[in-house]
Amino acid sequence: MKQFLILILFVFGITGAQTHEAAKPHKPSKPAVKCVVTGDPIDQEEFAAYKAGKVYFCCGGCKEEFQTSSADFIPAANFQLVATGQYIQTACPVTGRGMKDSKTYAVNGTDVKFCCNNCLNKTKKSDTKVSLLFSDGSFEKGFSVPSKKEKETKKKSSL
Repeated sequence: MKQFLILILFVFGITGAQTHEAAKPHKPSKPAVKCVVTGDPIDQEEFAAYKAGKVYFCCGGCKEEFQTSSADFIPAANFQLVATGQYIQTACPVTGRGMKDSKTYAVNGTDVKFCCNNCLNKTKKSDTKVSLLFSDGSFEKGFSVPSKKEKETKKKSSL
């Protein structure tokens, strides 16, 4: 009888924990900043100037590799500029048109907004999401350096 009661408590405990977990609202996690060359965690002392920001690396060797052949790493570098808040999204990266909050998709932990279901679905189906959305052409359509006012607003909303 004790074993039966323990089993019942165990089953209800697991079910209760799963129900509790499912009831929590989804909060997007802040993406971990990774080296644009290897994908390893970064060393904040290893960076290079890129566009109007900084791109971070895991080591000096990756920094050198980026500096000699940065074209190979453009989508990853552009993605990192957005993930670190140095650039913000201003338009749909596929078309350059306005964004809709209801058309949002997380790419490697960073929310990207789109203008329509066609752009959203194109991204969902793509095997190369970062390349699709953060190549220079798409980056120029959809992202820019935040103004001082936008930076201040972002700081206040994150407090």
